[in-house]
Formats: sequence, structure tokens, C-alpha cells
Amino acid sequence: MTDLERPVKRRTKAPHNYQGRRLVVMLMPGDVIGFREEKCRKVFTAPIDRVFRAVVGWNVEAEREERKTNRRKRRGTKRRARR
Repeated sequence: MTDLERPVKRRTKAPHNYQGRRLVVMLMPGDVIGFREEKCRKVFTAPIDRVFRAVVGWNVEAEREERKTNRRKRRGTKRRARR
């Protein structure tokens, strides 16, 4: 694997908003990821490890919700609501 020595920029294929602007994603030295809209100068950056932790958390939460709905489906409507 090659170490990141200079910024790498890539543009998304599809627009992300109603204005038709695509996102530009940048991997930068110092383990930083940056995002900006195409044709805009404002760059939003974050440490890669924080982005990784956030994405892992989102995936864990989605898996929990999926298991929860599957459990509810298996139980059916046999249980009554507690008062």
C-alpha cells in the first residue's frame, strides 16, 4: 500500500442536490478527508478516523433496527400492549 503524500481528488458521478452539483472528495496528507461541491471553494474537512467511526456507528445502528423489525415480524401481533 502506498502512503498518502499529496492530495487525491475525485468527483462523484451523480449530483447530490437539486442544483445538479456533484461532490468533490479529497484525500489529503495528514489523514484528512475533505468534501466540497463542484464549482464551490468552501471545503469541509474531517479526520479520517472520525469519519470511519461515524460510518461504523451508522451501520451498527442500521443492523440493530433491522434485527428489531425482524423480531417484531416473527412475534407477530400475538402480544398485547402493556398498560
